[in-house]
Amino acid sequence: MNIHFEFHIHVHKDQPTQELVEPLCIMNQEQSFLEIATSAALKVQQANRINTYNNYMTAIRSFLKYLGHDIPVTDIHNHTIEGYERWLKDADITLNTISCYMRSLRSILNQSGIFETKDVHRLFKNVFTGTTKTEKRAISDDDIIRLMGVEVHRGSFEELTRDVFLFSFFAMGMPFVDVAFLRKEQIQNGKIYYHRHKTGQRICICLEPCMLEIIRRYESKQSEYVFPIMVKTHQHQATNEYLYQLGKYNRTLKRLALRAGIQTNLTSYVVRHTWASLAYQSNVDLPVISKALGHTNTATTMVYIKEIDDQRLQNANRQLIQKTLNRK
Repeated sequence: MNIHFEFHIHVHKDQPTQELVEPLCIMNQEQSFLEIATSAALKVQQANRINTYNNYMTAIRSFLKYLGHDIPVTDIHNHTIEGYERWLKDADITLNTISCYMRSLRSILNQSGIFETKDVHRLFKNVFTGTTKTEKRAISDDDIIRLMGVEVHRGSFEELTRDVFLFSFFAMGMPFVDVAFLRKEQIQNGKIYYHRHKTGQRICICLEPCMLEIIRRYESKQSEYVFPIMVKTHQHQATNEYLYQLGKYNRTLKRLALRAGIQTNLTSYVVRHTWASLAYQSNVDLPVISKALGHTNTATTMVYIKEIDDQRLQNANRQLIQKTLNRK
C-alpha cells in the first residue's frame, strides 16, 4: 500500500533548545517517519485490528500536518513531541484525543525497532498519555425504549442504524466492528460465536427472540455477512469501507437521538457502556460483565460503570446513615 500525504500549510513548530534535545539510540538512521509509520499501520491492518489501524492513520496524518512534511527519524526529539502537544492544545483538541494520538505515535515508534524502548518512553515523558473524565456515555433503559419507538422508513439506513444499535445492546454490548463483520457461519445452534477484533477474546452469545427478529429482517442470499453494512471482503478494501460505514453510522445515530429526545451524545461506543451500566444496576456480578464485554480484566470494565458505582456508594452510605440515625 502506497500512502502519499501532501499538505499546503505553514509549519508551526517551536525551536529546539539545547537542554530539550536528548540523544536517542537509533539503529537505522536512513528511514523517515512516514516509512516506519506506514509499515506499522500495515502490520495492524494485516492483523485485522481495524480500530488500531484507524487510530494509527489519524495520528499519522495529524503529526504530519503539524510537521508540514515528512522528516527523518533522527529529527524526532522530545521537543518535537512536546511542540506537537502544544499545537494540538492550541487547536482545542481534547486531552483524551491528544492522548490517543500520543499513544498511537509512541506505539508506532516502539514497534519500529529503530528506537530503544527506553528512548521511546523518554520522548513522551512530558506529554499527556493518560485519560480524563469524559462525558456520560451510557443511556437509560427509558432511552432504549424511546429509540425503539423512533419512526424510520422501511429499508432506509436509519432503520438499519437503529436495528444494529439495538442488536448490539441485546448482544451484550457487541462492538459495531464485530456486528459489521459478523458472518452467517458464526451463528450455529442458536448461538453467536465471535472473536473481538480489538482483543481477540472469544465470546459466545445465545440468540434471543428479539435478536433473531432483527437478523431475519436483513436476510440475504447474496451476502456472507449477517447485516448489509459491509460488501467488500478483500482486507484493504473492507477496512476502508468499514471506516466509511462507521462514520455514517455515528452521524445517523445522532439524528435518531435528536428525534428520540435522547440528551446523551449517541455513538457506537454508547451501547457497550449502556449494557454494562444496566447490567451492573441489575446486580450482575462484575466478572460476568467483564467476560460479556470481552475485557481481559475487570479494571477495564470499571471504566464503563464508574459513574454507576459512585452512585451506588452514595446510596449505600445514605442508607447506612439513615439506619444508624433511626436507632436513636
